[in-house]
Formats: sequence, structure tokens, C-alpha cells
Amino acid sequence: MSTVSLAPDLVLLNARVRTMDSADAGTGAVAIKDGRFVAVGADDEVRPLAGAGTRVEDLVGATVIPGLIDPHNHLLATGLALGQVRLYDCRSIGEVRARVAERVGRTPHGGWIVGRGWDESLLAEQRHPTRRDLDAVSPDHPVVLHRVWNKLVCNSAALRLAGIGRESPDPPADAAYAGSFDRDADGEPTGLFRDRAKALIVDHVPPPTEEELVAAIGRACRAYHAAGITAVADPGLYPGQVRAYDRARREGALTVRTDLLLAGWGFGAAADEAGLEERFAAIGVGGGFGDDVLRLGGVKLMPDGGMGDRTARMSDPYLDQPENHGTWVVPPERLPGLIRLVHDLGWAVDAHTCGDEAQAVVVLAYAAAQTANPKPWLRHRVHHAYFPTAETLRLMAAHRIPALVSSPFLAALGESFVAAVGPERAARAMPMRTYLEADVPLAGSSDSPITDHNPFVGIHAAVARTTVAGRELGPGERLTPAEALRSYTLGAAWAIGREASLGSIEVGKLADLVVLDRDPVAVDVDDLREIVPVATMVGGEWVYDGR
Repeated sequence: MSTVSLAPDLVLLNARVRTMDSADAGTGAVAIKDGRFVAVGADDEVRPLAGAGTRVEDLVGATVIPGLIDPHNHLLATGLALGQVRLYDCRSIGEVRARVAERVGRTPHGGWIVGRGWDESLLAEQRHPTRRDLDAVSPDHPVVLHRVWNKLVCNSAALRLAGIGRESPDPPADAAYAGSFDRDADGEPTGLFRDRAKALIVDHVPPPTEEELVAAIGRACRAYHAAGITAVADPGLYPGQVRAYDRARREGALTVRTDLLLAGWGFGAAADEAGLEERFAAIGVGGGFGDDVLRLGGVKLMPDGGMGDRTARMSDPYLDQPENHGTWVVPPERLPGLIRLVHDLGWAVDAHTCGDEAQAVVVLAYAAAQTANPKPWLRHRVHHAYFPTAETLRLMAAHRIPALVSSPFLAALGESFVAAVGPERAARAMPMRTYLEADVPLAGSSDSPITDHNPFVGIHAAVARTTVAGRELGPGERLTPAEALRSYTLGAAWAIGREASLGSIEVGKLADLVVLDRDPVAVDVDDLREIVPVATMVGGEWVYDGR
């Protein structure tokens, strides 16, 4: 007679377990079998379940939480960025130049140097870097440095390769969102490119090979596990990137559970978006197709721009720019039809909405789609979700539309918000307490590589609501540490429709967990961002262990 042992594969004892379920009783032990939790309780309840082949580990009083989930995270792009010049902490153009100079010293002659993360609102000079700044340290290597969002600066070598000079025409209008590049007083390009005009430079950077994409996925997974991340949704992907994910899954490089969101409308030129309707319909399956590691999750839309560069679509104008209400990337009259199309195909929609007008139009379209053709399992959501109106809040609560707040932006980009709309309006951005009190589902996210992928940076930002310059932004909208942690666990799982298997430590759920060096619910606020994962588990296997 053949038999299978019913004993757990692994028992973890002597821990402080933050289950994050509705009870969150703070138990001390868990048992795991076949990659799932099979028991959660006190030590003396779980220990007797161990059999002869069960591994038993004593966690020596450490805190255990569910695996952290980032429901709007560009994992593949972050993996690429981790190999590029990182500028997020630069506070002067001199520091930017120094980072570029260091990379020039170890890059073959003529090779491209790519970096990202500068923000002019945080630079001592309070201006954009220019080609001249970069030419001083890289006269021969082409350089392109992406801002945190929606702009880039390049040097003269890059401009030459792109064929752009004094006589180059401005980009033609395209769907009212062509972008632009800046010129100096003599008509020469400064090296600064905005919006879609960035493609004039980026299209000349050699694209990564499939092997490089797969390597980037592996690099990101290792970094994410060290930060406690076990699942993400990666938004805005093209077919070649989806193929790289599939290959990484088959080759074992993908160890972070990933929902893939396909690039929809608002990313490229109108010609690039022709035929998207037919492409999505021809896939033949709906959201959720895949397995526990890799799934097709939905479609991402980009209806408007960003706050710091004053392109988010706002009902009130930007500071000192009475005619500027931001930009519609996708015309608002098209949004309801596009959203209904994706909804009817059975895909969830993740829409970038920074301005209050953009969020209002998208949420109204979600509500209309769900009313006309109810599919409550589709978690249409808005990310960033800075400025909900009262009617937007009502509709989000009524139709259970999640707000995916990019909480690290408050710290990293908050000063640019203040520069764009003034301190009073900036303090109302991402009203997390308001969302919770209105019964709107809430999830935290990083939008990495725009900001740090470390979830504890985002959890700290949601609790502190303080910019890197020390400015408070709406202290009345602060979350408690427990609420912020929930936004990266069960709240995030619900937002991507995976609450049945992820987000809490409960019997039957996938055994994803993180062992921490301290308890995030019990530490001082400033200590939240210093929390360090000691070990991370996915499906009952340690994928990171720093013990």
C-alpha cells in the first residue's frame, strides 16, 4: 500500500506572528506542507504536528509577517535600473556628474551610460541638469539620465547620435501629447526632453536582449526578497517583456509571484496603439490566467501625467500657471469605451491617475462598466490616486475600487508636489485616512523604479507623511503602523484579486512570509524605515536567508 505522510514539511516555532487576518491574534507558530500553511497557532498546538521528516526551526522570538506585496511595481524595469547609474539620493548637479564620471571610468569607449532618479526640486541648484553639465564628465560616452518621472536629460554625444541639433524641428503634435525638448537662448537643445519626446533619445539606446531582460528579472527578485517582497504586479508590459517573464519562470529566475499587466493606451504614439483592441481580444483568455508564480493580470492605462512635472490633469490650475490644468494623455471621451472593452474581455484595468479630473473620469467609467456588465472579481483600480473628489470617493466605496497609493512618493517627491500646487493642496495628496474612513479598499505600492522598492520605506512614509526635507504633508491623513502594514499585505492582495491565497498567514494560503529584525507594529515611527528582513519565504522555501 502506498501512503503519503500527512505531517508538515516545516514547523516554525517561538515567533511573534502577525497574521494580518481579521483576527490577527499574534500567534507563535506555523506549520507548512506542500507550500501552504496547514496550521497557525500557539507553540504547544503546532509542535505536536511535526513528524519524523518534519524540519523544525526555532525563530528565537523574531517577528513574522506575511510576504509583502507591491501591487504596482515595475520589477523588470527595476532589475534593469539596478544595473544603471542610480541618482535618487543626489542633492546637487555636482553629485549627478560625479556618479556619471564614475561610470564613464568603467565603460568601454563610446558605450551608452544610462541612469535614473534625479529630481530638480531636490537639487541645490534648483534647476534641471543640462547637456553641458554632463559633457564636462562624459564628452565621448552618450549619456541619458531619466528623471524620477516623465523627463530625461542627455549629453551632446547622445544628441549627435540621435541627429538632434539647432535645426531640428520640435516634435509634431500627436494625440495632444507629443512632448517637447528645451532649447537655450541661442536655440540649441539643452538636453532636456519631456513626455513622449523622450523617445527621440531613448529609441537610440541599444535595447536589452532577452538574456539581459531575464537576468534583470533575476536581479530584481534577489533584491526584492532581501526587502521582504514576495509578490508584485508589473504594469505596462510589451510582448517581448512578457516573453522574458515566461522564460525567467521556466528557467527558475522568477521567484517573486508576478501579475503581468499589459501596456494599453497612453504609453506610445497613436500609431503604436493602433490595433490594441484586436490584440487584447485575440489573446483569448481573461485576467488570472497562469499559475501561482506568473499570471496575466490585466491592462494598464495612462490617462494623464504627473504632479511634479505639472502634467497631471487637474480641475484647478498649477501654482503660478493659471492656464495649465495638466494633460490628457488619453482623451477623456475615449476612456469609458476603452475601459468597457477591457472589462468585457475579462481583464482588470490598472489606471494611472494623478489629477483629480483623471481619477474622476476613470472611476466613473469603472462604475459604469461594472453596472452594465457585473464582473465583481475584476479588481479595476486607480494607482497614485492623489486627489479624489467626494463623488469619486462615493463611487470607489460603492463599487469596491481599490486606491493603490504610491506612499513613498510623499517622502521622495513631496517637495516637487509642493512646488507644483503649493503646500495646502500638496498636503491633501494621497488621502489615506480619508480612503479608509470612506470604506475604500487601500493598498500601498512603490511604483519602483520611480521610488525605492523597499516596502518599509513606503510603510514609514504612510505613517510619517514627511518629505525628505522634513516637511509634514497632511498629518491628519497618517496611517497607523498596523494599517500601513496591512496596505502592503492583505490590502495589496485584495487589490490584485489574490486575497484567497496571499496577504495573510492563514490555513490554506500559500506559505509566503518574512522574518523581521523587529516588530513593525511596535517600533517608533522613525524606526519603521530601518526594519530589516532577516529571512524571506515563498511557497514554503527560503528564498532569502540572512540569519
